[in-house]
This record gives sequence, C-alpha cells and structure tokens, in this order.
Amino acid sequence: ELYQSWNAFFVVALTPLVMWWFVRLLRRGVDFSTARKILAGMVITAIAALFMALAGFLSDDGAQKVSGFWLMGFYGIVTVGELCLSPMALSLVTKLSPKRFVGLTMGGWFFATAVGNKFSGFLGVLQGAMAPKWFFLVIAGAVALVALYIKAVLPKLDAAIKRYGA
Repeated sequence: ELYQSWNAFFVVALTPLVMWWFVRLLRRGVDFSTARKILAGMVITAIAALFMALAGFLSDDGAQKVSGFWLMGFYGIVTVGELCLSPMALSLVTKLSPKRFVGLTMGGWFFATAVGNKFSGFLGVLQGAMAPKWFFLVIAGAVALVALYIKAVLPKLDAAIKRYGA
C-alpha cells in the first residue's frame, strides 16, 4: 500500500513544475495547444510503460526482484503524463460542450474513465499470463498507437478547438 501513495505524492509535488513548464513555453511563444498537451501526456504515458518494461527485462521476467524505485519512477513518469492529459481533457469537455449539457458530458467523461478502469482489470488478468516485459511492451504499444492517432488528427483537433473558442 505504500507504493500506491506515490501517485498522490507526485500529483501534489509535480503539478507546480508541470504548470511552470507550460507557462515557460507560452512565454517563449511555443505553440503548445491543449491538443498538443494531450498528445504529450500520451507519449509520456507510453514512456512510463517502457520504463516498466525495462524493469521487466532487468528482472529476468520476474525471476529476480528489482528495486521498488522502479515502481516509484513509473509513478513519477506516469503522473507527469496524467498532468498533461487529464486536466486538459476535462477543460476541453467543459469548454466544448453546450452550456446546458456540461453536466451530462462531464458524466460521460467520468463514465469513460470508469470503463477504462474496468478495462484495467481485464488487463490485470492478461498480466498474470504474460512475462512482465511483454505486458508492459503491449501497454506501451497500445498507448503509442493512440498517441499516433492523436498526432494524425492534431491539425483537425487544433482547428476545432480554435473554431469553438476553447
């Protein structure tokens, strides 16, 4: 249970740093739109899964124990991805929804989160059947595919966000 507290710790500790980074990019005139922040969050999440795959390689597919710092590092990396992704997506849901449907669309967002959590349970079953390195490589690949899709539709996403003033 100690390791589960790292995510909350990193959210509190890293939020000011991530926000500072966004402000710094804005001051330098770097075009880092909301859609690009979401893309960055997906890429960072894929990196976190690759980090755990590396731990799987070093553990000889779980035959040897590795340091708990691997899990702590994973939580640190995935939290940065979460901070790039989740607040931005929530902001878009509220900004792009018709005013009278904001509550409904926020409910839809949280329903999608619940479905994702259920899917995580399904992936937990797969984890028991796969070597750790392959499990995390599959996760990294799936996240990377989503990131590539977002990258492909990025111009359309940016245009839609600009068009609707979000």
